[in-house]
Amino acid sequence: MEECLVNELVLDRINLSNLNYLCCLTPDTKVKKLWLRFCQLKDKGVNNLLDILDETRRNTQLNSLYLDCNSITCKGAKQIAQVLRTNRTLKSLSLARNLIKDEGAFALVSVLSTFQLNDYEINWKSKQEQQSNRLLEYLTDILSQKLKEKTISSNDSNNNAVLSSIEAANLKQRAESMIVPHTHPYLTGQLLKSGLSYHSPGNFKIAYLNISYNQFSSNILNVIEQIIQYQQKVCVIKEGLKNLKIEGFDMKQIERINKLIEGKLRQENRNKKFH
Repeated sequence: MEECLVNELVLDRINLSNLNYLCCLTPDTKVKKLWLRFCQLKDKGVNNLLDILDETRRNTQLNSLYLDCNSITCKGAKQIAQVLRTNRTLKSLSLARNLIKDEGAFALVSVLSTFQLNDYEINWKSKQEQQSNRLLEYLTDILSQKLKEKTISSNDSNNNAVLSSIEAANLKQRAESMIVPHTHPYLTGQLLKSGLSYHSPGNFKIAYLNISYNQFSSNILNVIEQIIQYQQKVCVIKEGLKNLKIEGFDMKQIERINKLIEGKLRQENRNKKFH
C-alpha cells in the first residue's frame, strides 16, 4: 500500500457515528490537522479517536483537532484530558458547542497546570525505567567484554582483566549513546518528586483551546484564570495558552482572562525583538 501523504483532513458534517473515518487514520498517518465537526461522534467516537493521540503507544503527528458540535459529554472530555497528560504534539483543540459540564471541563483544563501522577502512571514509569536500565546494563557488559578482549594479550590466560573507573564510566557513556533517548514527558526528567508521589508541571503545548458554548458554569472560568497565571510564572514564553475561546459567559470575566493572555503575547513579542 502506498504511503498516504495527506496532512489535512476535513470530514465536517458527515455522519461518522459508525467510526468509518478511522480507516483514514492508520498508525503511520501523516495527518496533522483533522476537522470532525458536526459528525455525531459522541463519547464513543472520542474514545476510538484517542488511540491516535496516545503518545505512549505511538508517535503521532496530529497537532490540530476540531471536534465541535458532536454531543460530547463529561465522559469524552475526561478521556481527552487523560491523553493530554502525556501528549505533547497537539497544539490546537476545539470542543465548542458540546455537552461538557463542570466535571469534564475541570478535568480538561487541569492538565494545563500541575497534576499528580496516578498509580497506573507511576507503575508504567517504573517499568519503562527498569527496561531502560536493563538495556543499559546489557550494552555496557557487551562493550566491557569487547574492551577486555582487546586489552588481554594473546599469551595471557587471565580473562578477568579489571577496568579502571574512568574506562567503566566511558563505557557507560558509550552504551547510553546507543540507546534512543526518551521523549515521553514522564521519562525525560520533567517530573517533580515528593516522597513517593510524582507531579507533572503540566501540558504547556496546547496553544489554542476553544470550549465555547458548553454546559459548565462560570466556576470553570475562575480555574482557567488561575491556570493562565500559573503558566505565566512557570512555563517559557513561547509555550502555554495563546488563544482561548470561552464564549457564552460573563464578558467581564472573559475580558480579564484575555488580558492575561495578551500580556503573555506582548512579552513574547518583546523577546523576539531582542533576539
